[in-house]
Amino acid sequence: MEIQVPARLDQDIGEWVLTEEAHDLIENRKAEEIGLLSPEQLVELRTRLGLSQKKIGALFQVGEKSWCRWESGKHRPSRSINLLIRALYDGEISLKYLRHRAEMRGPAGEWEL
Repeated sequence: MEIQVPARLDQDIGEWVLTEEAHDLIENRKAEEIGLLSPEQLVELRTRLGLSQKKIGALFQVGEKSWCRWESGKHRPSRSINLLIRALYDGEISLKYLRHRAEMRGPAGEWEL
């Protein structure tokens, strides 16, 4: 895999260093190569399903803050969680199935099927 990224000359050390944008481009490309959904795809999925971050977090049995971090790109879901999210994203499993499996109770789990 080859990718072009921006760099800048650090005058103090006299060497070329990668910019923050370069690091982001590298991380995004690596994630794409291993099949991780992008933050934009996570937002698109949640929006398409009409769920809040709290509800989608409960659906996948992760905290609301975890989902928020994934959507912001600050962190990425593990490959195993990504596989489950991608299955829903690709229509290979249903929202109804995940809701049933989550066996949710209380306000976050009051689903309308």
